[in-house]
Amino acid sequence: MLEIGGIYYMFDLAAMDKLLTQDHTLDSKLVEEKEYKKIYDEHDKLIGSEEIVKEYFKGKEIDGPKYDAIRMFFEVILTYNEELDDDLGIDRALSKTNLPFKLAFNTLIEYGIIKEIE
Repeated sequence: MLEIGGIYYMFDLAAMDKLLTQDHTLDSKLVEEKEYKKIYDEHDKLIGSEEIVKEYFKGKEIDGPKYDAIRMFFEVILTYNEELDDDLGIDRALSKTNLPFKLAFNTLIEYGIIKEIE
């Protein structure tokens, strides 16, 4: 394992999934759709109608804006090319990083996506 400032970090994919999944879709719900079909004769006279009912389980929905933000945060962190001198601790090493890295790292920690491994 790699360490930064004596601390091991990991991406918690379950926390990311929980953050991205909208609350109302955590449990699969049965959805019912009704479709109405009108039947006409050759003179365009209505001769009947039909109701079609479709039932299916609603799948998981992802919050698009959150997904895009988290994807960009990962991109910033994973493409950071500067060497971190963590001999004096992680706080000192991270204080010398650029603003996008700091914002991405702090946000992912705050939402529990980056976690320390103990």
